[in-house]
Amino acid sequence: MLKHIYLRIMNAQKSLKKKNISRHPNNYHYIDNNNMTKEKWIQLKNYYSPHESNRTTALDRNGTHDKVSTCVVDRCMCEKDQAEECMRKVNMHMRKCEQYIEGGKIKETTLLLRQVKGRNGLIKDRSSCMKGNRDGGEFRDEYQVKDKHEHERNRAYHPNNGSLPLQLGGEKNTHHNNLFLDEFGISSKRGKSELKCELKCELKNELKCELKNELKCELKNELKCELKNELKNEVKNEVKNELNDNLMLVLNYSSLQVLRSLNMRHAYVNNKEYFMSLSLICNQLAVNKFNDKEFWLILSNKLSKVLKIKNINKIFCIRWLSLILNSFARVHILNKDFMKEASAVIMQCRSKDEMHSFDISQIVNSFSKLNYIDYNLFEFLEKFIYDKIDELSYQSISNICNAYCKLGKNNEILFSHLSKRVQTNLDKFNEQELANILNSYSKLNEKYVNLFNKSLQHVLDRFYKFKPVEIVMITNAYSKCNIYCKSFFSSLYCYIKKYSALFQPGELAIIANSYATFNMREVHTFEFIKKRIINKEYLLEDRNVAMLLHAYGKLLIRDEDFILNLLKKKKDVIKSLDSRNLTLFYVSLVKLNIHIPPDIYKSFKIMISKHLYSFTDLALVSICYASMFYMYFDMKLISSILILLNKRQASSRSFAHQIHVSLFVLHTLYDFCKFSFKFIECLYHLLIRAYHYVTQPNYYDINKSGIQKRIYPFIPKKFINVHTEVPVGPFVVDFLLLRRMDTQQSVRQLSETGKAKVTP
Repeated sequence: MLKHIYLRIMNAQKSLKKKNISRHPNNYHYIDNNNMTKEKWIQLKNYYSPHESNRTTALDRNGTHDKVSTCVVDRCMCEKDQAEECMRKVNMHMRKCEQYIEGGKIKETTLLLRQVKGRNGLIKDRSSCMKGNRDGGEFRDEYQVKDKHEHERNRAYHPNNGSLPLQLGGEKNTHHNNLFLDEFGISSKRGKSELKCELKCELKNELKCELKNELKCELKNELKCELKNELKNEVKNEVKNELNDNLMLVLNYSSLQVLRSLNMRHAYVNNKEYFMSLSLICNQLAVNKFNDKEFWLILSNKLSKVLKIKNINKIFCIRWLSLILNSFARVHILNKDFMKEASAVIMQCRSKDEMHSFDISQIVNSFSKLNYIDYNLFEFLEKFIYDKIDELSYQSISNICNAYCKLGKNNEILFSHLSKRVQTNLDKFNEQELANILNSYSKLNEKYVNLFNKSLQHVLDRFYKFKPVEIVMITNAYSKCNIYCKSFFSSLYCYIKKYSALFQPGELAIIANSYATFNMREVHTFEFIKKRIINKEYLLEDRNVAMLLHAYGKLLIRDEDFILNLLKKKKDVIKSLDSRNLTLFYVSLVKLNIHIPPDIYKSFKIMISKHLYSFTDLALVSICYASMFYMYFDMKLISSILILLNKRQASSRSFAHQIHVSLFVLHTLYDFCKFSFKFIECLYHLLIRAYHYVTQPNYYDINKSGIQKRIYPFIPKKFINVHTEVPVGPFVVDFLLLRRMDTQQSVRQLSETGKAKVTP
């Protein structure tokens, strides 16, 4: 039964993938009015005449049975009306010209101008062409049936050319024209100029009409194409929706049949063919994104019971179980009981032949996607990976790397074997697989520098073939391994510039953090990042906000409006941040010397006090170091941090550097004699531990600022300690110059003052 259901799903899916489905309306035959012949016009007029008999006769005579839509004829008649309206305006213009001539011979002049007008083809009504006598399907213009007497009288003026009463050009007729114009009291120059203006206006109007008609034709063609494309898309969407609806009906029916089959008697379920069909149906449901959570949860509960049956592994082979696990991973449905039973069945497998390399890849990929890590299962599968490492496909290698890097354990032997296979076949991995492998290796404690260096050229060669999310993964991987390549970041800038609209705000925050890792203050890149994030702050996750602010703070890009806007929209994030991201958030804002709103600063203080014991030593000293800013200086918070650091006996080069500057600022603001003995003793021990690192030669190996680099060569090195530092809010401690003898004396004095009585 399940086999037929699977075939039904496949048929519905195939019909969804068919192309060129004809759902278009009937094509209409459009006729271009500009290129229409007189015979065709007669056919149209006869066909659409009020009498049906005329229409039939016209069609039968020409043998034409094309169905021409009524809208086409209406359009042709409309254009004819426009032509008639145009000629009516020309006639009105000519009458005004006739009245313009001064003198008492208006009648003769009117006659002359009418003759000029008539013989130049400007008839008083062009529609007469359509009203002429029809003889054999042909039309004759009105000027062809003029009075013969008028035609002969016109020829008397110009025996050489009877069609024109007046010629304005040519050497032969110039004198004759002048005499003719003088007879009516019009000078030759004046007559020529006036007639020239009239002809110019007439030609201008004619050209204007022609251009209008041409533009109309072009616009009609464009609109026709646009409408055709729109209709095509609409029809495609309709067909696609119908097919999707049909597919969903099939999927719903299949899911019901699967659940019904699991309720049947044990003998029906207990066979290999049943589990094969079940796994294939589950796979198709997941591929087609059937996200009915209730179905998947019921299915997982029933499968958990099935997997508890004794010796079920003999009929429920690993291949079908791995497909079902992969289906659950695709729809992101986690049932821990089902995963536990599945891992128990898998570990019952003892033979190498029962476990294929593809099955191993599917299983570990499913567990990692659902964030359910079974260490015993992964250790069990590791043995099979060693045996089948040469049989693994490139996708399987990518899946295994991605899954095992999440274990958090040192699998150096496994990753070492896999890295050799990867390095010898780098050109055979596709873009997604290569990005996954590099991202996986960057999460390990041991950095495989050779692998990253060899992969770099392959990444650069195929840079524009990667998707944005894959580019982000690769960039983050190289920044984690601290491997910088100028060509890579040049290509990255061009990629972001070209495809900035395809990046999500969270991905851009990761890229910004990578730039900060290499101290690359690329203002143009951060401008692209800012434009993409504005008005989409809600898409940023909590850690993305902390990453973004850390990048701006480390590179000292003080875009106050953008950061304050981000801070106001994401202020609720502070309550959900972990200790690491909370440190990045707070320290970055103080570094940028941006005024934090009082309510947000209050939330910071509450959260820092709440998570005080979960911070690392370096995080605590960074918060203390940043809190020396006069606007946020809180002695209660600073003292609690310093006491905790002393209790932990914090000690490192970075710690020594920051605590030294913090104590220096504290000494300038407060008189140590007013502190309690317990607190002074705490400061003394912190200073002793810091001084241990001050005396070491590598203590001064700190990146200097531009000012420090210019001044440093002129400072005497003998008997002087030089402490370089970056800005801390308004306190810019570029140099802390102390004589070594004076430093030792100050430490002794501090220890002596600890014996005095002081108030808390």
